[in-house]
Amino acid sequence: MKHLLTILLFSISTLAFGQSNAKKDAYEIRIPKNLTQAIKILDKTLSEKELEVVKTYPEDSIYYHDEFRNGTDFFHAWKLYDGSRITKYFNKLGLYGTREIYNTILVSYHRHLNKKPIHLDQQIKKYQEKQKADNEAYLARINKDSLNGVYIPKDLRDSFATLNKILSEKDIKEIKTLSSRNETIKYHHGLGMWLRNNWGLWSGSRLQKYMLDMGVDHPDSMSALVLELYYDWLHGEEEALVKFENK
Repeated sequence: MKHLLTILLFSISTLAFGQSNAKKDAYEIRIPKNLTQAIKILDKTLSEKELEVVKTYPEDSIYYHDEFRNGTDFFHAWKLYDGSRITKYFNKLGLYGTREIYNTILVSYHRHLNKKPIHLDQQIKKYQEKQKADNEAYLARINKDSLNGVYIPKDLRDSFATLNKILSEKDIKEIKTLSSRNETIKYHHGLGMWLRNNWGLWSGSRLQKYMLDMGVDHPDSMSALVLELYYDWLHGEEEALVKFENK
């Protein structure tokens, strides 16, 4: 009987110990308001595998590891992409961008686990310098009439005139003989991809800026709009074009 009681007490204490050391769910804890709170929550919520990766991998490689590349639990629980209070905390410090904030948290936690100075101000300064350089490069791109030797149209009408110059008569005739403008979707992975890549619809150009200013915010939608309205234009129809220009 004494032996049975000892086993029972040992089982209970083991269960209690296991429960006290169980990882908590990041979604069940309030979003942290600063980095100090964030680190305390990560101590409680990251899995053993995640902790191992953060602690042992080079700090500039953690973000790209399979455990973190697509956003781990805290990335979603803390709504780093949606203006949460931890996001606003970093914004006030001068750090912007979901990826930049996410990576800064990972690097900071890596340094915390390895008992190294976090140097948050230096991390933010590095991103600020890069973002400044990227912004200057973008501003330079959107003011150029050509990129990598390719002429960049300034608006839709200029796009149509440019297509007429660079497409063969056979290609123009093929587009014109489609049954409707909706059929231009067939060029999404051909001509459409060429437009997105070479007219700077991804990386920045004066045509991209024109589209953004007009409320078209995705490169796929930009190239689709060009081709659909080009089809209309080839048929002498400008109603949709004029409506777009005047909105």
